[in-house]
Amino acid sequence: MKESTVGRIRTIWQTFDMALNIPAIDKQHIWLIAMIVELEDDLESADPVSMESNFTRTLTRALDYTIEHFSLEEKVLESINYQKLGQHRIQHTRFIAVLRRRARERVTGDYKKAALNLLRNLRTWLFQHILSEDRAYLDAVQIHYDEIKDWMNAQFLNSPHSDEVEDLYRRVMSSSGMGREFEFQTIGEDNLRIISELWFRYKLKTGIAIVDMQHLWLLQLLVRTEKLHRQRLKQEIKNDVLSGRIKEALTATVDYIKEHFSTEEAIMRKFSFHDTNSHIKQHRDFNIIINDLIQGSRNDDTDAISKLLQDLKEWLISHIAVEDKKLFYFFRSRLGEVNEYVRELNQQGKIHIWKDAVSIYRLLVEYEETPTLKT
Repeated sequence: MKESTVGRIRTIWQTFDMALNIPAIDKQHIWLIAMIVELEDDLESADPVSMESNFTRTLTRALDYTIEHFSLEEKVLESINYQKLGQHRIQHTRFIAVLRRRARERVTGDYKKAALNLLRNLRTWLFQHILSEDRAYLDAVQIHYDEIKDWMNAQFLNSPHSDEVEDLYRRVMSSSGMGREFEFQTIGEDNLRIISELWFRYKLKTGIAIVDMQHLWLLQLLVRTEKLHRQRLKQEIKNDVLSGRIKEALTATVDYIKEHFSTEEAIMRKFSFHDTNSHIKQHRDFNIIINDLIQGSRNDDTDAISKLLQDLKEWLISHIAVEDKKLFYFFRSRLGEVNEYVRELNQQGKIHIWKDAVSIYRLLVEYEETPTLKT
């Protein structure tokens, strides 16, 4: 498995804080994430001919996963007399039934559709079950962990996939495994974690793809600028070097804010948003804050920059959480048209969709979307 793929698995694992700190269970959960990431890659790059073999491979591995993981998990819960074991088993049974339905879709010959359905099901299981139901039994298992850990590890090692899964787990857990191909290398894992915390804590998702993508990129630029400013306050690097970096970061932030406002305003005008003028006025007011920020940086006033960066973050969060969410309620029945218009703007060079921005969006928005398990 390529290091870039391992990096994506690691990022999902860490960003969504998926560790239960029960090694045998964690290893199998990482195995599931690997299936999801590899299936995503297959859907993006595979031709129709290879889609059949890719889908069949992933489905087979998913069925292997359910047999091994569910068996181990249920035996563990049974050994500690977990009160909700019956409910847990029912969910396992339902998920196996979903996978079997995916297997029957092969007869239609539309392997891409079948693979998309499988991907949705695996993602849904990852977030609805592992991050919720599995965490519910964590305290009960921890009480008895010293008594059952050797048995659990022995059960894991009996798996025909144990060597492969063990190696993957080791690579994901190893911080030294970060290679140049790591998807978020230019952003940094620490920054990504901060962006994730802000995104989920303040529930900033609007539901409009381009708006969410640009908001995430704005948060990335803001987090990066704040980090540089903190380094300067702590005098971690020379002031003359840092001053240049801060100015570059501020320039990039200002330029992108202008592009983002332009994008939002173009969409509002195109589809006759009822509160366009008021929304644009708020954008103009925000530009005043930006101008003050730039002036403060030119005067090398660290206190002014600290205050303005805080004001900038608070304005962005409050504006996104309240005003920008109004856009979704207006556009929700026309999202397809909005996306098509955005594609036109992109083709005309009026907006830029950066690869890293897409990567953050895929991680924090697409993985956040966990629709009800469909059959």
